[in-house]
Amino acid sequence: MVFYAYMLVCSDGSYYTGHTENLEQRVAEHQSGLIRGHTWSRRPVRLVWSQEFGERYEALSAERQIKAWSRAKKEALIDRRWDEFSWLSRSRSALRQAQGEDVLVSNHALETIRAAARAAHPREACGILLGEGARIADARETANVHATPFTCFEIDPQALIDAHRAAREGGPEIVGYFHSHPHGPPEPSETDRAMAAHDGMIWAIAAQGEVRLWRDEASCFRALSYRLSDR
Repeated sequence: MVFYAYMLVCSDGSYYTGHTENLEQRVAEHQSGLIRGHTWSRRPVRLVWSQEFGERYEALSAERQIKAWSRAKKEALIDRRWDEFSWLSRSRSALRQAQGEDVLVSNHALETIRAAARAAHPREACGILLGEGARIADARETANVHATPFTCFEIDPQALIDAHRAAREGGPEIVGYFHSHPHGPPEPSETDRAMAAHDGMIWAIAAQGEVRLWRDEASCFRALSYRLSDR
């Protein structure tokens, strides 16, 4: 089966990124208003970019990465300006490294992560981070369905499917994941590094009463700073 990552330009000039297994049908659904959310009040829409993938997770990973990009980088991809696209990728990475990346985290999300870690001990807790861009508005605990939950975690696939469906219908986006380390520090373990998708998502790791954030980048986990907010 073939899967697609795609970008639409809306009537207000904004871009929408998604993934699907039937590109023609999905674009028609956006156009007709069957899909509520970002595009519903911004019709008509127009398909400006798409790419085929052999697996759904590959298309989903591409969608997540593109959503985090600047408008300039999205337009460089759409226009196939590869030289500029490469430069934008390098310059954005350099800017993040020079200035740091400040994530905004709601107090509610942080307390949810801490409470989940306490309740699950000595097993690993896990869940989904919801929000937009570099803002974590909520954390949603899910079942840890891994066969060895004392040392590993696996988020319930149905919870992921439900969260992605809600996002397509106008709900908050999945911006990352959280889990706990009952017997280690709040930093990526060797197991975490081995299972990482390198898709740019935020990881929150709770351990020893502390929660630290990391960005799962192409070659490594990068530590993130964060600020708390009431929302």
